[in-house]
Amino acid sequence: MDIGYYEQLLAAMGASLVAGVAVSVHPAVAVYQGVAGGSLPATLFLYEALFGTPPTSPTAAQTAGVVGWHLVLFVVLFRLL
Repeated sequence: MDIGYYEQLLAAMGASLVAGVAVSVHPAVAVYQGVAGGSLPATLFLYEALFGTPPTSPTAAQTAGVVGWHLVLFVVLFRLL
């Protein structure tokens, strides 16, 4: 089975979030800090997938998805900090 480029990006997004949660097992790192740390590389992978090498031309729905992702991310980060 051949794993495509976008499947690799999706796996990298999930792996970075899991790595962030795994780091939060250490007593000095809170869970929200680990998740925040893992979401930063996941966001870079998301940018690569949507804007770096998009599978199609960007649409308004993709742009709205990126804006929505960042709004949720910032609300969660600022609420937990």
